[in-house]
Amino acid sequence: MHVILAGGGVGGLTAALALADRGIAVTVLEQTPVLAEVGAGVQLSPNATRLLFGLGLEGGLRCAAFAPQAAKVCDHATRTLLLHTPLGATGEARWGAPYLQIHRADLHSLLLDAAKRRPQITIRLSAGLVAVSQSDHGVVASTAGSETVVGDVVIGCDGIHSTVRTIFWGVQTPRFTRQVAWRGLVPQDRLPTGLIAPDARVWTGPGRHFVHYPVRGGALVNFVGVVEQAGWADDSWTAKGDPAALRAAFAGWPAPVADLVAQAETPWIYAIHDRPPLAQWSKGRISLLGDAAHPAPPFLAQGAGMAIEDAEALARFLSTHANVKAALLAYERERRGRTARVQAWSQRNARLFHLPSLAARAVFGAASALDHVTGAEPAARLDWLYGYRPPI
Repeated sequence: MHVILAGGGVGGLTAALALADRGIAVTVLEQTPVLAEVGAGVQLSPNATRLLFGLGLEGGLRCAAFAPQAAKVCDHATRTLLLHTPLGATGEARWGAPYLQIHRADLHSLLLDAAKRRPQITIRLSAGLVAVSQSDHGVVASTAGSETVVGDVVIGCDGIHSTVRTIFWGVQTPRFTRQVAWRGLVPQDRLPTGLIAPDARVWTGPGRHFVHYPVRGGALVNFVGVVEQAGWADDSWTAKGDPAALRAAFAGWPAPVADLVAQAETPWIYAIHDRPPLAQWSKGRISLLGDAAHPAPPFLAQGAGMAIEDAEALARFLSTHANVKAALLAYERERRGRTARVQAWSQRNARLFHLPSLAARAVFGAASALDHVTGAEPAARLDWLYGYRPPI
């Protein structure tokens, strides 16, 4: 079997590794001339790290990443702790794998280095997919460089603006969530000692929230500030923002938010888009993976996680089903419900994080009170997500 993957990002490279490790030949078609990732952090919860460890990346991930001790949600106005989820050794014992925070470029480099060591994987650069045809016998992919690649399957791993999705499902404009995100990285040594706790922190506020966490072993602090906004026209992921506008958006917020925005010399800004759950992912020998199929707002930190889970499931079904079309349908059936649930939780968190202070304290307080009455641990709410293991 020969699988053609459109896109060499986190999802595409993870899928390439998972397929190669099951003896399947892979060609990755990447539109850029150099495979690289932007400067941003990514959170890998246990459902994702468990699968990456299975691909032989445990040593590299533990070395390059930062392992937070907890995830905390705080009200920005009163600094009240609204939610505390233990991570670190406690979380690893509960879910069987660690929660890690990593610079996206570091994760991408680990995946790329591993892919280059697999003889089953071919990576073609400056080879963005522009057309695909399929028959009962296979697929033919055409690239922007006028190349053709013949294979058995094409998988769109090419993000929310997926070319594969557009070719087979038509033009469907992503939905603007009426939110824009500022992001950036600040060296830890430019901040007061001890200011950044070893955790993943969310600060809630009316119409906006702010997230920060350490990456690269704690040397850098990644931040994302999300602000509700009526309109946005630029689809770029790498548009430079005005540092003064960032500071104005979070004026009056407590440390460490104030310190991080003050030190953000080159913040980036982008619009947050999503799509409703797709009723059908597969058409014959064509299917989708990650954000191409189920993009969600980043408020559950599962964009990379869902793509990594998709990659494992895709490889499992293609390696165990004799019929390619049946394998893709089985892959879709297994993944569709879970990814739709993640999309719904992400949208729910967007609403919770942007409540006024009094409402936020009431909502999170009620949840804590219910846990106290029932004897449930707060972390149990995430067992369905972090405790995921592929069906045998």
